Amino acid sequence: MQEARRQAFRERYGRRPSVFNGTATPAPLESEFMTESVPTAGSSKPDGATALARSGPKFAALTGLTSLAILLQGVFAGEFIDHGAHGGWLNAHDVNGYVVVVLAVATAVYAVVVLRSAARPLAVGSVVLAVLVIAQDAIGHAITDNGSDGLIAVHVPLALLVFGLTIWLSVSARVMRRAASG
Repeated sequence: MQEARRQAFRERYGRRPSVFNGTATPAPLESEFMTESVPTAGSSKPDGATALARSGPKFAALTGLTSLAILLQGVFAGEFIDHGAHGGWLNAHDVNGYVVVVLAVATAVYAVVVLRSAARPLAVGSVVLAVLVIAQDAIGHAITDNGSDGLIAVHVPLALLVFGLTIWLSVSARVMRRAASG
């Protein structure tokens, strides 16, 4: 069953139609998931697969921590929005916002430096995540510092989009690691 899923993934993402010969025949697409198709010394896996196997768990940890911090943002926001009195929940939301920014930027830097050749979609997604989180932080500060409450209509949906992107990054990393290993 698992082998069938891997094969389906390889058929779907591991090949693309060739544009060079004018036909729709599949052409290898190794550069998207692997740096090269030559095994490294002491390994039967291609370099890209080795990079995913070695670096994937660290990327998953960074993405997981970012997801958790974003989830906590929703909890903190729900506490001070629902009860009207801001108290310590607004401060917790603010401090955790900085944590989210740091984690998102760390995830993007790690993905670009370590995974860009082996898993380009993860690197691109991580950079998009960092940019959206920084924009989210700026919007949040505009709401609290300048009283721009109208931006809440942008801030909340953007938070959901950002959280969804972290889930996509986690799932995609796992799928790519399984496909590369198998």
